[in-house]
Amino acid sequence: MLSTCIFARNEERLLPQCVGSLVRAGLGETDEVHILVNGSADNTGLTARTLGAADPRIRVHDLPVGDKVNAWNEYVHRIAPARAGAHVFIDGDIAASPDALTALAKALAASPESYAAAALPASGRSRRAWARSLIANHYLSGNLYALSGDALALFREKRIRLPFGAKGEDGLLSYLLLTDLKGGKDDSHKRRIVIAEDATFEFESLQASLRDAGLYARRLLRYSERHFQKKILYRILKEEGVRAMPEAVSEIYTQDACKGLRPRFDPVNFWFDLAILRRLKTNAARLIEAR
Repeated sequence: MLSTCIFARNEERLLPQCVGSLVRAGLGETDEVHILVNGSADNTGLTARTLGAADPRIRVHDLPVGDKVNAWNEYVHRIAPARAGAHVFIDGDIAASPDALTALAKALAASPESYAAAALPASGRSRRAWARSLIANHYLSGNLYALSGDALALFREKRIRLPFGAKGEDGLLSYLLLTDLKGGKDDSHKRRIVIAEDATFEFESLQASLRDAGLYARRLLRYSERHFQKKILYRILKEEGVRAMPEAVSEIYTQDACKGLRPRFDPVNFWFDLAILRRLKTNAARLIEAR
């Protein structure tokens, strides 16, 4: 049995398309779909319940916090059915290609030592370079990937949770899998992530509009925070192992940790990096004052 987890925050428009794509992607009659509505301000919850009323395979979970990592932890440690042989994770604004679920499941089955199977992008201006990077490095894209039932069981057994508020859960998850769920400096366990080249996904590209300009700016801010998060968090995990994983990512942004951070000197990232650095340093100072 295959279980699919859909992360849906403010996705009332695209969620039906995502669910519809799963049917064409190989969703079976005995499979389950879990829609995690996390902190939505629109009618995503109503849309999800309408979809659930029309398909008994769909279950809807309302989470008050708008945080994808929190939703991931909730699914892995509380919601995921233990009897599932594989677990597919997909964003609510993504459309899976025909037979993508089948391809992910087959990739896992064909590689018994693998913990995860990665899908590849089929849309976007940088899709080819993006796909090459995923293949070369054995990385996951958070848009669409699968974990084996054994891998999910290990996350539960080892009580590994991703830090609340972390940006780019796919990169962190890839690192954990490539270190055999230990953390540390040895990230050479590439057999743990198999690339399912027949599994692809599509998404709507941003357009030249005021609305999408705002979305793009917020995306670049997230990318900036993810950039600095990786610099600090990965250093901690490489030195101390997975046991040093913080409960919330805010814990890593101490004054000492932020002191050596600098914005990247390129025209795209510089101003967003600068804005994020100011916020991180201000929050670190406030934490000290609160003590």
